[in-house]
Amino acid sequence: MRIFHAADIHLGRRRLDGRLPDDDFKRAFDHIADQAIQKGADVFLIAGDLFDRPAVEPPHLRQAQQVLAKLKEAGIPVVATVGNHDKAFISSDDPTWLDYLADDELLILLQTRFGPDGPHLEPWTRETRRGSWIDLQGVRFTGAGYLGAATPLKFRQIVDHLDPDRVHGVLLHAGPDYFVGEGGGFSSDDLKAVKGRIAYLALGHIHKPMLHGGWACNPGSPENCELSESHYSFNKAGAPCPRGYAVVELDPTVTPPLRGVEIRSNPRRPVAHLALDCGPFGNKLKDGAAALESAACEWIATNKLSPETAVVLRLSGKLHLGRIALDLQVAATNIQQAAGVAAVALDATAINLDDVAGGASSADEGQTREQIERSAIRQLVDEENLWGLDGAQEQIAALFYGLKEGVRLGRSPDELGEMIQTSAVVDGVAAAIQGASDSSRGDGPAGSGPVPEGGTP
Repeated sequence: MRIFHAADIHLGRRRLDGRLPDDDFKRAFDHIADQAIQKGADVFLIAGDLFDRPAVEPPHLRQAQQVLAKLKEAGIPVVATVGNHDKAFISSDDPTWLDYLADDELLILLQTRFGPDGPHLEPWTRETRRGSWIDLQGVRFTGAGYLGAATPLKFRQIVDHLDPDRVHGVLLHAGPDYFVGEGGGFSSDDLKAVKGRIAYLALGHIHKPMLHGGWACNPGSPENCELSESHYSFNKAGAPCPRGYAVVELDPTVTPPLRGVEIRSNPRRPVAHLALDCGPFGNKLKDGAAALESAACEWIATNKLSPETAVVLRLSGKLHLGRIALDLQVAATNIQQAAGVAAVALDATAINLDDVAGGASSADEGQTREQIERSAIRQLVDEENLWGLDGAQEQIAALFYGLKEGVRLGRSPDELGEMIQTSAVVDGVAAAIQGASDSSRGDGPAGSGPVPEGGTP
């Protein structure tokens, strides 16, 4: 059996206030479906977050219908489970748009429901078009879906109820605990406890490609939901690494049934990350914003980027915000139009970091609200003993400031979570935790232990 596995497609995602087209996500989904058809896939798995939000707009529903109809016409069954973006509340039984697609027989929706006595694993039936599991070509696929903070407990409960005489594939919308945070993630012990009872674990939720033990896989998001996710397409050394979908070979007639898992890349919108030193014009009394825009356009032109490229421009150095009236969104739009690229995002988190690191007093003349807040956050970070994150204080302070601004601007909890997940600080935490775990087992010195394959950029 050849399985194509995708997750976190996020149809309808809105980026940079709509300055990037949302059909990028449909094109990525389309490409994976075309590959599945060309390569003769037997099953197509969607491990959650087909849509970006529970309230799906008509154009994005149509996008899903077009791609799913193509797979149906090719005779490839699509097996899907819900993600946290697909439903409004984790405990809600209200119908989602995945239910609508299931009723139209465009996908097989699998979801395990829980009662006081634990999970209710019920077979999918054509009459109801609902159920927890379905048998396809000798493999039993079970949908665990998104289980939230109860993921470790409920995931093990589901596995405990699986028929031991069957070959199992499970769809779980979750990632490892060190990446997800305090709740909702599985641990390495959770995976060890169920290894051998599941032939293939199809994961989603984390947009970063991860392969755990060769049998539990998150292929990563096919398109960048945040432009910072483009870093996930490269490893620590800067070399490209595959991301987008997985191709799985299963043979239920042999032991072990899993023959191979390969993460592959799909085309996505190019993203360029550039840095611009604001020092040369940072203290201008007149036309300071225009000087910044001009310098940014020259720097983009020097890099010879294609018109399809989205540019993330990280501003650094000294910029006297009391003298330069800088509206980041207006400046980004002006640069985008003048430079002839698809979109520009300005990252101001590194401006005047030297002043912040030096502990400038909030009473200093000319300090803006932003400078005062940055200084206060940095001082709090410096006072903490950041286990495993020595030397990353500036990055942490910038992340905290960005989160604070996200809350002020009304960004959703999921968007704030993605800001955390896409921060390089998370990799430092993961490495520290993994190192401590290896050290406690006697596997080697702290920090020397491996991380999951594909787990760090």
